[in-house]
Amino acid sequence: MQNKEGLHVHFMGICGSGCASIAMLAHQMGYKVSGCDSAKEAYYADELKKLGISIAVGHDKAHLTEDVDIVACTPAIFDIDPDNEEILEARRRGILMTWQEFMGKYLQKDKTVVTVSGTHGKTTTTFLAGEILIDGGKDPTIEGGSTYRKWGNGGRFGRSDIFLCEADEFNRNFFSYRPAIAVINNLEMDHQEYYRDFDEMLGAFEEFLIKGGKLKTLIMNGDSKGCLELYERLCGHEEFAAVSVILFTRDPAFALSFTDRYEKVVWRITKKDETGTSFEVERKGEVHAFHTNQYGEYNAENCITALLPAWELGVGDEAVQKAVGSFVGVGRRFDLVGRYHGAGIYDDYAHHPTAVKAVLTMAKEYFPGHRVMALLEPHQVSRFTHMFDEFVDALCVADDVVVGKCYLGREVNKGVKPISKEQWESASDKIHVYEDQDEMIREVERRIDEEGCDIIVNMGLGRSYLWSRILVDDDSKKTVED
Repeated sequence: MQNKEGLHVHFMGICGSGCASIAMLAHQMGYKVSGCDSAKEAYYADELKKLGISIAVGHDKAHLTEDVDIVACTPAIFDIDPDNEEILEARRRGILMTWQEFMGKYLQKDKTVVTVSGTHGKTTTTFLAGEILIDGGKDPTIEGGSTYRKWGNGGRFGRSDIFLCEADEFNRNFFSYRPAIAVINNLEMDHQEYYRDFDEMLGAFEEFLIKGGKLKTLIMNGDSKGCLELYERLCGHEEFAAVSVILFTRDPAFALSFTDRYEKVVWRITKKDETGTSFEVERKGEVHAFHTNQYGEYNAENCITALLPAWELGVGDEAVQKAVGSFVGVGRRFDLVGRYHGAGIYDDYAHHPTAVKAVLTMAKEYFPGHRVMALLEPHQVSRFTHMFDEFVDALCVADDVVVGKCYLGREVNKGVKPISKEQWESASDKIHVYEDQDEMIREVERRIDEEGCDIIVNMGLGRSYLWSRILVDDDSKKTVED
């Protein structure tokens, strides 16, 4: 299908999780797509190449041929390399924007936009909500910030007027979207490299929800203190008076002191076992039962967050049950990559202490009697500096902890110093730090063999996805040698 503009869009930082998803979606929608990235190999590169999207290594103004109409840039580049010649040339030609601006201006034009935002669970919720809408016959266009296993990429082109997407608060990226339905999973302090404090971050969410002018329904987690703080702030806006509010909670006695203008939806977990998680949702006096093959209470909560906007768009229980029950999950979300000497090697995107703790708690709960190792790539020095004690507490849910080299990401040129080996290891006897990748891999393998760790949870955003693959590859080589 050819888009009506016939535009050539060049994506800078195309291998980043969000940028890759929107590049794949733009390709599917008929745009001519090219891209470049500073990384020679990256988690999403293979899926981009499968679609025939060319990826140049590095940044060079020669990439901007005369037929390039738009340069859609990942915002991280503005921190990492703001004065590179490709950025400067795109700005000189007046064709530079972020990929979020491109999506909001071009791909979401004339659509009913449904956004999923919050600190944790955005990607899983987005893809599951998408599956529910698909099974409900709504044929949405979907953008998510990762590779969805079932599709092999992060986007889906639909022919209805519904556009479902993640809405990321970093860099106020979500200001590019104008949702009719907004979903907020939870709110905690994050992106310390961008926001001064939680109050400033809440202010960004407040402005996002008010300034669009199209919001009809807001769905929020009533058990999240941050969400309730945001809701109280929103109640002070005259423009918010006509918005319907749905709050989901695990507390049957839930009530707010500052307003009674909301619908309460109560949910509860009924069973957890090796098949997954069963739960019930009570709405308007009716109880609806569901089962997901995903592990963890946080994934049950993601299911609640996903099904509520689908219900608002008219999807029935049969489609919800089918989608929730068959959901295959998202790449790098407790994703079994392979094994090393029988030990399961799981990849996870967790990079915030709340997420780290939730994933490790789930691993201990669903795999009783197994020794769990946390393998962590710290991401963003500012996050770890501000939340070090929380990270130590979260990591120590595991029986053993190995910390690798910090991935600086957007902070690479800011002169920041990662948490030292001494500080890490003095915080807990469980924690061991290895800056050298080869040494770290050897130590993980030793601990698997000699100390009996048989569940390895590999967490991080940057290059950590390679660690699990090295372990699996080493197992294959040693098996052949044996």
